[in-house]
Amino acid sequence: MRVPNQGRRPGGIRGTSPAQRQPSVVVAPEDGTLFIPNSSGPSGAGRSSVRHLPVVGHAPQLKRANRSIQQLKDALEDTSSTVERGSTAHTKPVVTAMEQGCGTNQALQELQHSHAVNQLKALLREQESKANEEFSPRRLRKPPTGIPTYAEENNMVTLNNIVPIVHDQSQYIQRLEAEVKFCKEEMLEVKQRIRVVVHENDELHQLLKSKILEQTAKEQAVFDASENLNEVLVHGKDQSHGHQEDTNQTQLNVLRQPVMASSEREASELHKWQLELERLKLLYDARTETLEAQTVSLRKDLSEAQKNCEDLRGRLRHQESLLAASSNNRAGGLCLKCAQHEAVLAQTHNNVHVQAIERVTKERDELMSALVVLRKNLKDMQHRECKAYEQVKQAVVMTEEANLEKTIALIQCEQLKSELERKKERLEREVAVQQEKMANEKQNVRDEMSKEREELSSKMTTLLQNVAERDALLERLTREKKSIASQLEEALKQLSSKDIEVTEVSAEMRYQLNQAKLRKDEAEKEFREHRAKMMRELELKDQEIEKLGFELSDNKQRLEHVQQDATGAKDECLRLTELLGKSERQLHLTRLERDGIQQSLSSDARALASQAQQREQELTQKMQQMAAQHGSTVNEIDSLLTSQNALIAKLKDECRTLAVKLEEVAEKNRQVTPFGTLNSFIFFKYTAYLRGADVLKHCINEVGAVIGADRFCDFPTEVSPL
Repeated sequence: MRVPNQGRRPGGIRGTSPAQRQPSVVVAPEDGTLFIPNSSGPSGAGRSSVRHLPVVGHAPQLKRANRSIQQLKDALEDTSSTVERGSTAHTKPVVTAMEQGCGTNQALQELQHSHAVNQLKALLREQESKANEEFSPRRLRKPPTGIPTYAEENNMVTLNNIVPIVHDQSQYIQRLEAEVKFCKEEMLEVKQRIRVVVHENDELHQLLKSKILEQTAKEQAVFDASENLNEVLVHGKDQSHGHQEDTNQTQLNVLRQPVMASSEREASELHKWQLELERLKLLYDARTETLEAQTVSLRKDLSEAQKNCEDLRGRLRHQESLLAASSNNRAGGLCLKCAQHEAVLAQTHNNVHVQAIERVTKERDELMSALVVLRKNLKDMQHRECKAYEQVKQAVVMTEEANLEKTIALIQCEQLKSELERKKERLEREVAVQQEKMANEKQNVRDEMSKEREELSSKMTTLLQNVAERDALLERLTREKKSIASQLEEALKQLSSKDIEVTEVSAEMRYQLNQAKLRKDEAEKEFREHRAKMMRELELKDQEIEKLGFELSDNKQRLEHVQQDATGAKDECLRLTELLGKSERQLHLTRLERDGIQQSLSSDARALASQAQQREQELTQKMQQMAAQHGSTVNEIDSLLTSQNALIAKLKDECRTLAVKLEEVAEKNRQVTPFGTLNSFIFFKYTAYLRGADVLKHCINEVGAVIGADRFCDFPTEVSPL
């Protein structure tokens, strides 16, 4: 908010001293001329005259000022008419309005503001009358000396009467702050109530959940009881005595009693819960209605507070416009001489004007700060109102959810009732059917028992005959067992001899394989040594060739140097020619030596290459011989393995046939106890024989693995010379 005319001096000329400020300026509205009284002397005792100064360049400013003054007058007339209507309405029922609650403050405020407006209106009328008097020709020509002019009186009156208006406005702002505090307290109470409602709603929600869980547990118990009843009825089929009918009847009665009692208890609890839910619904409806009424009242209070704030803003703007108009009226333009003369007259009144203006500006600043605080409070109240509205909305949503859960619980209870009734009917039908089945089964069991007795008597006779036949079979089987035992011993001896032969053959093969590996390693070492020797000789020859090349390059450099020196002097030409001949001879000799060295090196390399090829051929022949020997040994071992596998297969077939025979004999002689020890001995022998066969198979697999590993190791040695 800008502060108009704050810190501005009352004089029309800036930068002048207090002695140079003019006391008054009168503007003629007809022709736009300025009437400035001349005074001589510090106290105004001298002669004064009025000067008619034409205003040059200030015509639009004067028109604008006159227009703003006219607008202020119209606004004050409108406010005065409205205030007069309000004052006539409020003068009579002041005592009755004091007895009412919140309307008393507003009535008093309107009365105070109406008095302030009436005072302002009267002051403006006085100013108009005085202005008309001073605008008259006699007043303009002969102003009295020593009396303050119209502008001074106007300034004094307006400043003295604005202070109580500002004081009234500060009181009104304080009352508004008190009302805002009251609204805040009401909002806090509403928040606390909403929290209590939400807490109670949560507790009720938890209670409903716990009750639903208990109901489900009870239903599960009833279902388990029905299943136990069915199991008892199913197991009752196997019992064939007459006294079981009484026990089944008692069990059914015992199971029916808790089911009926639980159903009655559930029905009573459901009725109680329905009553409690209805009571809670009524409580929630009442609380929601009270909260809605409180929110409506708070909204009305907020709207009234906003209207009051808007009225205060309009009045403050009106007062600011009045202050601006008064400052514009005071800010007329003067020449320096006239301003000096009038400043001498107004020296005694300047301090009063300055103090009053400073006081008014301070009060205005305080009012503006109070307005800013009120706006902030209003924004806080609106924000809190939104929060409270959201909380109430959440509470309503929670109540609706609770109602939905209640209806769901009621529907579930009805469904459970219908399911319990259906289960009861089904259980009763099943009990009747099971009783009929039990009676029929008892009769069937009795018939079957009589038939079984007859069959058992016939079986006893056949068993006695079978026992006699088995005795004869036992004697024959003992003879067969003895013959089988002798055959097993012979087979074990053959297996032991075969095991010894296999171990000897495997040892010989391992020895041969180790010798072949040693020979192969020796051949590889010799080949590596020959290769290293050849590489060394080749490196030496390369070094000699490089040395000869360096010597040739040196000779070439010397020849070039000699050719360059020959061009320098004619006397040395002969000597140089001789030297050239000698150098050519030396070059020819060096070339011959180089060719001889190259021929010797090539012959040596060819000899070494032929020796290496011969050595490689010898090594390849040896490797081929070793590979042939190895292949023959492998073939022999494979043939031995195939023969051993065939023997093992035959032995396994014989063992299987013997095992089948033993099983047949054991099945025939299970009921005969004296021959159990012989059977166990034969079975032990059979298991030992099977273990020996497994050991042989394992040894053969190991030999085959060793042979395969040797083949894998020999493969890279066969491939390397190729």
